[in-house]
Amino acid sequence: MRWHLLRSDVEVRMSDKVTWHAEDISCEHCATTIQRELAPIDGIANVVVDVAAKDVTIEYTDSEALARAKSTLEEIGYPVS
Repeated sequence: MRWHLLRSDVEVRMSDKVTWHAEDISCEHCATTIQRELAPIDGIANVVVDVAAKDVTIEYTDSEALARAKSTLEEIGYPVS
């Protein structure tokens, strides 16, 4: 986890990024579904889906959010590796 110190008394958590491959991504509808399902998860800062590469890139602020994102992807039919 990275932190960025703005002032001596305030810290702001920066996000980390991971990219997973999801072979079942085939169209923009898949991308929209993935973004819609992951965006509401607390701790997920951004979700980008590359349909051509079949990749999901997630910016997150805590590892629990990342675990929830992976579980959600599996539940909606997009297991990742």
